[in-house]
Amino acid sequence: MNGAPKTSTRRVGWIDAARALGSCAIVFLHVLVSTNLAFELSAARRIAYAIAGIVLSRWAVPAFFMISGMLFLDLGREMSRQRVLEHVRRMVLVIVTFGTVFALMQEIWVRMGDGLPINASILPVVVVDVLTMRTWDHMWFVYALAGVYLFVPVLRWVGRRFGTRGHQLLTLVLFVVVLVIPTLRGGFTFQGPISTFLWNVAVGCSCFCVGGCLKDWHLNPAWTAIGIGSVIVMVMVSITGIGAGVGDNGYIFLQGSCFSCLYAVFILLLMRYVVGEGSLEEGGIVHALAVDSFGIYLIHPLFIHLAMMVTSPAMMVPVVYEVLLGAGMIAVSWAAARLLRLVPFFDELL
Repeated sequence: MNGAPKTSTRRVGWIDAARALGSCAIVFLHVLVSTNLAFELSAARRIAYAIAGIVLSRWAVPAFFMISGMLFLDLGREMSRQRVLEHVRRMVLVIVTFGTVFALMQEIWVRMGDGLPINASILPVVVVDVLTMRTWDHMWFVYALAGVYLFVPVLRWVGRRFGTRGHQLLTLVLFVVVLVIPTLRGGFTFQGPISTFLWNVAVGCSCFCVGGCLKDWHLNPAWTAIGIGSVIVMVMVSITGIGAGVGDNGYIFLQGSCFSCLYAVFILLLMRYVVGEGSLEEGGIVHALAVDSFGIYLIHPLFIHLAMMVTSPAMMVPVVYEVLLGAGMIAVSWAAARLLRLVPFFDELL
């Protein structure tokens, strides 16, 4: 997703590649998750979904926070409080527009299922849903990003006042307190929308600070071992839970997991090593996906929901179904994002 300031004079190749690949990874992940939730799958297929989702996709959300953190916490970039508030305003407008539409669709669907009338009485319910983050699940990232942006002046102040060592110490403390300890304890137990929001902001700030360290880190055998080791831990814990009939142990691979964070660092360092700093070809597919990555993220669940209504995975050829559906969802979501960006208001949001 595009968390960088839109006035950036030069696009960085590996960052754009990570955005493009990350947006595709999230679409593919949600295809697997939605299919798993909508239909009864065999144990073998659930395990295959878990492995594919972790290896191919679970790095993406922490990586998006990290990319934004690397750019926003770069003291060489101008980042006034007014500019930070502009980014907060952008996220709030996304919540008000897309969040409201998704919440409205959700309430209409529920009322249709319950045989209740659809009238103006639904509007206050939708407003409450948006205010309490009960719109579509993927919108949590937008709420969290709005909250994280508010801490950018503080995080930049730490870097200015205490230098690189101070930032690294803050990063270590946040990583241990927010990610490591809760992961080892089996995840964070949410008590309501406020605690959920605050926790997601804390997770986002932790990844933001990790992103601020990326400029000083490079791919090496240690990071390779950490990245691969993190994947192995996530996969083994998850499939063990599925095999034992207690679920996929999502705490081990969701955004609040220290292992998904470390895996994201490895993937980003690998992308920088492979792709490099130079700008990507402007007319290429990767560049296009990178530019519209945020729009793809916002829109893709709508098309996946529609696809779940007209397809039956049980009747499809495994692997072929998931690959074709994922590719189709990426294509239509990208096309929809491009169309929306023809409208000036939405162009500013996306």
